[in-house]
Amino acid sequence: MNPHAHREEKVSGLLMVLPAFVMLLIFVITPLGLAFYRSFFDYRAGQESILVGFDNYMKILNNEVFFKSFFNVLKMTLAITLFQIIFSFLFANALVRIKGKFGVFSRTIIYLPHLISGIVVAVIFTLLTTYNGGIINAFLGIFNIEPIPFNNSEFWSPISIIIPTVWIGFGYFSLVMYAGLINIPKEFFEAAEIDGASFAQLTRHISIPMMKNYFLLLIVTLIVANMQMFEIPMIMTNGQPANQTMTPVLYLIHSRSNGNISDSEITAAAILIMIMILIVNSFVFKIFSRREGRWDL
Repeated sequence: MNPHAHREEKVSGLLMVLPAFVMLLIFVITPLGLAFYRSFFDYRAGQESILVGFDNYMKILNNEVFFKSFFNVLKMTLAITLFQIIFSFLFANALVRIKGKFGVFSRTIIYLPHLISGIVVAVIFTLLTTYNGGIINAFLGIFNIEPIPFNNSEFWSPISIIIPTVWIGFGYFSLVMYAGLINIPKEFFEAAEIDGASFAQLTRHISIPMMKNYFLLLIVTLIVANMQMFEIPMIMTNGQPANQTMTPVLYLIHSRSNGNISDSEITAAAILIMIMILIVNSFVFKIFSRREGRWDL
């Protein structure tokens, strides 16, 4: 290859990625660096900033409610991710088999909940699950069944958060799964079916291994989104009862509005949330980085 042409190709490639790098530098790297810097200082209005080292981090880590909120969001994220991946994958398999206009209609309808904001979804499910006057409990009352305290029970409250969170993303994740399934060469399935493979065997030996990257994308997306959840818990339970549905972001919002936490501690807490997300995602990437052959279950 001509060295001059190779150099021009390299330069043109660098010029193409330069705008993206500049935007990343301005809106991500620089603010993140400033946040790290500010987290080691104590900023008070009208006062000179004081270097406090890791004191802001220690205050946050020693906060019992904030520490509990991490475990709450980890448990809910695990449940949401598990249910979302399983249900979306199964429904995507059904969508693949629906042909014609009804298939297009089905894919359109299933995506609609994803267009609704988290606050609206929380209000809708609050109307469904309210103890007195909720639609579900009103229906149970017809059969003289005691109302269920969906939003005031340590057992039911996390479930009342998990269900609408799964519902709002179900259509989007199903369509991503659908895209992955239709991109698998049909010849693979046809050859396996000729050999007498069942749906379970097709799924285990073809669909799942071929969609490894799709699963990775969706799991990482779910972890990043749900470990920062606050809209649905805020509207439906406000982190209660006994802080069972408190999330780190919701705790910071409450503490900031009540004046119980400084801006420097909020910055440190935000960085801790980011670190926790990175740790969990690193664990996911480690699992998915196994040899391709290991995925033929």
